Amino acid sequence: LAPVPRVEARRPRRFGAHPPPVRLPPREEAPQTMAPAPRLPAILGSALFESKRVESAVVERRIGESAAGLPSVAALPRAAAPLLRAAHPALEGIRAELARLAAAQQAFTEAQTSAHAQFLALQAKATGVLLRAGRQDTSLLAIPAVPFPQQREPDGSAGEGQAQHRSGAAVAGEGERTVRFTREDLLVHADGDISQIFGPPFAAQDGFARQVRMPRPPLLLADRVTALHAGPMSMGKGSITTQTDVGAEPWYLHQGRMPGGVMVEAGQADLMLISWLGVDALNRGERVYRLLGCELTYHGELPRAGETITFDIHLDGHAAQGEVRLMFFHYDCVNGSRKQLTVRNGQAGFFTDAELAGSAGCLWTPEGQEIVANPRLDPPRAMSARTRFDRAALEAFANGDTHECFGAGFELARTHTRSPRVQSGDMLLLDRVTECVPRGGPWGRGYLKAELDIDPSRWFFDGHFKNDPCMPGTLMLEGCLQALAFHLAACGYTLEHDGARFEPVPELAYKLQCRGQVIPSSRLLVTEVFVEEIVAGPVPTIWADLLCTVDGLKAFHARRLALRLVPDFPDADSEGLLASALGRPSRAFGALYERFDGTLRAPRLPAPPYLCMSRIVRVDGAQGEMRSGARVVAEYDVPRDAWYLDDAGVVPFAVLQEAALQPCGWLSSWAGCALSGEEELRFRNLDGRGTQHSELHGGETLVTEAALTSVSASGGMIIVAFDVRCSVGAREVYTLKTVFGFFPRAALAAQAGLPRNALHEALLHREPNAGCVLDEPSMLRMIDRVDGVWPEAIRTRKRVDAGEWFFKAHFFQDPVQPGSLGVQAMIQTLEQWLRAARGASPGAVAPLLGREHTWKYRGQVLPHHGEVVVTVQVTEAASDHAVADASLWVDGERIYEAGGIGLRLRDRG
Repeated sequence: LAPVPRVEARRPRRFGAHPPPVRLPPREEAPQTMAPAPRLPAILGSALFESKRVESAVVERRIGESAAGLPSVAALPRAAAPLLRAAHPALEGIRAELARLAAAQQAFTEAQTSAHAQFLALQAKATGVLLRAGRQDTSLLAIPAVPFPQQREPDGSAGEGQAQHRSGAAVAGEGERTVRFTREDLLVHADGDISQIFGPPFAAQDGFARQVRMPRPPLLLADRVTALHAGPMSMGKGSITTQTDVGAEPWYLHQGRMPGGVMVEAGQADLMLISWLGVDALNRGERVYRLLGCELTYHGELPRAGETITFDIHLDGHAAQGEVRLMFFHYDCVNGSRKQLTVRNGQAGFFTDAELAGSAGCLWTPEGQEIVANPRLDPPRAMSARTRFDRAALEAFANGDTHECFGAGFELARTHTRSPRVQSGDMLLLDRVTECVPRGGPWGRGYLKAELDIDPSRWFFDGHFKNDPCMPGTLMLEGCLQALAFHLAACGYTLEHDGARFEPVPELAYKLQCRGQVIPSSRLLVTEVFVEEIVAGPVPTIWADLLCTVDGLKAFHARRLALRLVPDFPDADSEGLLASALGRPSRAFGALYERFDGTLRAPRLPAPPYLCMSRIVRVDGAQGEMRSGARVVAEYDVPRDAWYLDDAGVVPFAVLQEAALQPCGWLSSWAGCALSGEEELRFRNLDGRGTQHSELHGGETLVTEAALTSVSASGGMIIVAFDVRCSVGAREVYTLKTVFGFFPRAALAAQAGLPRNALHEALLHREPNAGCVLDEPSMLRMIDRVDGVWPEAIRTRKRVDAGEWFFKAHFFQDPVQPGSLGVQAMIQTLEQWLRAARGASPGAVAPLLGREHTWKYRGQVLPHHGEVVVTVQVTEAASDHAVADASLWVDGERIYEAGGIGLRLRDRG
């Protein structure tokens, strides 16, 4: 924390009295200015050191921004001279770089002879660390390692002072050994008597109410310590290696992954390392641990549930600012053989309550920050009329209801299978957004302000830490990432990215600075986003500075934190047909389709509940060879209680048609049609003619054989034709010939619809003569009302609803109403004519078998459309059946037509 109030240095209580510090003699050459250094405990003449030997090294370190705001340290005492004089010979090489310390080093050299004999008796390391501060260039001199009293074995021999803990240890070299701890040991460190796992030398601190501890559950994220290389009670350097089984504590998982802030928190065992080194013998319950800052870099995608990440944590040195002790660390995290996270220039300190309360906070201001001169600033894809969002709106966003959160203009999100989202419930670390403007803020590039109410009941206080409750800085970071995600979504950048997920941009070093704390008595945590750059795609990304303020104190700052929206799949690990619908295309079709595992999208099968294939039984033809002759045999097990069955247990025409057409789409992808160029292609049925021979019932297995009969490529488009036969055992159910096309997105947008003649126009615009509203509760009801019934015709209407189930199912990342449901709307319209003209009751009609029908599609019903109109012209009417031609219109455009569609009155006998 910076600045820390100046406090008087105290002698360590544990190690007896020491002579007062002695000032260095004045230099004879021209005076130079040296920043004052902290007071050091006197060591010469101490009885504790008569039988000890010490190796002392002086290492220059830079605190960087962590020292900003710290007060000047005290003058260098003369008693420290022997320490530095006995330092490693590398000191001579440092002298040239540290010219302003030349006089002090000369004094240390003169004192070497008299101090040498005493130093040979020291066993623990006395390490000095010379540090230069960041902006203020404040120098900090390391506190030397203070050896603890030698432990005696039962036979009276001198022990090594190593803890005898229940988890066992592997022997290492002189003065150290590899120590391991289990999850149960970590729980003791978090909540029990630390001497129980560290050994008798730590018994004195068991009575301290506050100690440096691992967090308690649920924030205890480390599962085991696999190595600890450090001398206990030595206050020297060392390292610790821990492992975390991702998902072993599933409360934090988001879309099956460990969130970015939580992953940083999992590298928490620097706490255990400094505890092992004996810091609480110096803190004596009066000082507590607080993170000051670090520089972190993410590598690759966030870890998945089931993976194990390993943290290799190193304590690099110690320093003192008066009585404030600082520690410096770094760590590397790997996930198997790949890099996952690196943390550099980690800084933490040990502070009294008064020092924490007296922090001046971060010194950062947006006005003082140098930013990119020529930024990338893409316009928003959509803008909400709202600028303020309450907790309910934020929970809607976290639960995947983007439209509910942002309102008008975000209707496309209603078609999503899985909208990009942040964590919900307790892990949603924002209570409200009070301001969100795409081009606002002091930089005029975008600004967001969010708030989190603080009270003692917040879940993270109990676990972090025992008797020292405070919000982890890593959770402040997590809240910042959530604020960035919200801003990206508020700009509409998630609308075209169904299934995607947010993640920190990897391979960038993020500088974090902590200068305040959230404790139970705090009232309000404010998070501000100052956008520096933002791009819409193909991978939407935001770069911004984040500032967290606690009750008016600037407590946390992150410089140029970046978040992106990366492709993901709701069923990424699925195989086969489900992967063809929702998973990674390479899981469905192998390495040929790896190019579609990223931002380039492949044609898809419909997803459940409109996936009408159960398995591929056989495929003939070489994969990736776009030529006629390929053949596929697919099976579909019709559930006995399928959601779409009518009262007689009969499969409706739309589902039968889908079961016949979907194997054609699968075979087209198998043949490599989507691989023919670099442009993204979309798959659409164009036309066909078929005959239904028998009804399909629940509980039956439909076998579909589809043969690719022709392939034609021209102008970036591909046209494919198929012969299809559907059967149940030896019974023929449906036969057809059909044509599909692969089209660039621009070609689909340019479709001009079908020709329209005077008869079409007259039926579309005829004066209404009915007002029957249909409200039958059925997912397959594709018409809402009848507004005109005539002796030879009928007209129905339906409002387009972007949230309807079929937009989510057909297709993932390419929502369009299935053509089969358009034909189903025509059949339902003809059924309404039969009810009006023949008095047919609901459920009394059935497909007219053995009659050929045709269809043609030259347009699309999309989520943004307003209304569908179906016009049906009856061409054959009998007492027990009717046949008609039909058209489907969307917002005045005629896009579908069908001929020869027929229904019969069901024989109730």
